[in-house]
Amino acid sequence: MVNNIVAQSFYERLSKNLHLLELKACDVNARFFELATHSEVIVEQCLTNYRTSNAAVPMMREVIRCAKLMPDDPVSAPLIKYMEQHIPEETGHDQWCIDDLAVLGVTEEQIHSKIPSPNIMALIGSQYYMIRHQHPVAIMGYLACLETHPPTIEYVEGLIEKSGLPAAAFSGLMHHAKIDPHHKQDIINTLNSLPLTEKQYQLVERSAFLSLRYVALMMEDVCKAAPVDSLVSI
Repeated sequence: MVNNIVAQSFYERLSKNLHLLELKACDVNARFFELATHSEVIVEQCLTNYRTSNAAVPMMREVIRCAKLMPDDPVSAPLIKYMEQHIPEETGHDQWCIDDLAVLGVTEEQIHSKIPSPNIMALIGSQYYMIRHQHPVAIMGYLACLETHPPTIEYVEGLIEKSGLPAAAFSGLMHHAKIDPHHKQDIINTLNSLPLTEKQYQLVERSAFLSLRYVALMMEDVCKAAPVDSLVSI
């Protein structure tokens, strides 16, 4: 009997298993786009982007630190190599958000005085837990969630038109639209090439699951920044 089962890559398997959650995140993003006529929503989104961007490099440094504690694990060396490549690629992205917020009239003092939402804290905190107390390869699920679905240039241009705000307020998002497609393929290639055990793959999947869950909740928080009379149940 011919075996018709085709082996899936780790990324293909991840995408298939998280498809329903991805649809939920897409629905919330569509709601965000509808509410982009309200400057409060754009400001809140940019603040949210700042929080995740600001946490990215320290998190990847923690991945390197933890991976170095397990030198005999065959996943550690390629994981460290990719983190060392990706850290320079992510450095300074939080400043993009600060610059965009300045265009929107938000000062650095105002940015730093605001406590992040519980969902932002849960997103970042859950990753630190998995990196430190499970295995640092968990970061690949987080990256597969946040960096393999970049906005397109057309989407950002549509957001600018929808909002009526200066294009300069979307410079960071436009940068991501231009560079993240390259990062996306690097992440996919790295994930697929890692010699993961089944347990390690399951941890990557759990990381991606939590990431998508909290990203959707974070975007719901962003939508709630709109004036009350414009909100409907999400």
